[in-house]
Amino acid sequence: MTIHISPNDPISDLQNAFTSAYPHLKLQFFSKSHGESKGSFAKFMIHDRGTLLSALNPELRESSISIAPDTITWALEKNFEEAFLLHVQVFRQSGSIWLETSVSDHLTLAEQEAKGAKSKIASEAETTSEEQNDYHEQE
Repeated sequence: MTIHISPNDPISDLQNAFTSAYPHLKLQFFSKSHGESKGSFAKFMIHDRGTLLSALNPELRESSISIAPDTITWALEKNFEEAFLLHVQVFRQSGSIWLETSVSDHLTLAEQEAKGAKSKIASEAETTSEEQNDYHEQE
């Protein structure tokens, strides 16, 4: 997949494009960078999805980024940093929560996506099982 990057785009445009290809992953933007296999501090997270990319990097020029399923997670984060001076962290769905992928930065996006999909299925099965148990406890 290729994502077009424009200074006038809100971060939500990049987030939505990424998540459309990887539904169990998401890109989160930060005001400070992080190292390989390191997490990002929550206080530096950009919460306003309407924030323009130009607000994060006033020197940003129109460009694009190619993202393949075999891209290593850390390589993608580093590419955003080096090419666009944008600080991103990939998060993976784990049941009903989202985890920073800092410990698993060595996995490809396809591997991260598979782990996210598997955890969601397991979480839904567990919820269904719990609901059935709850129902039987009330009998």
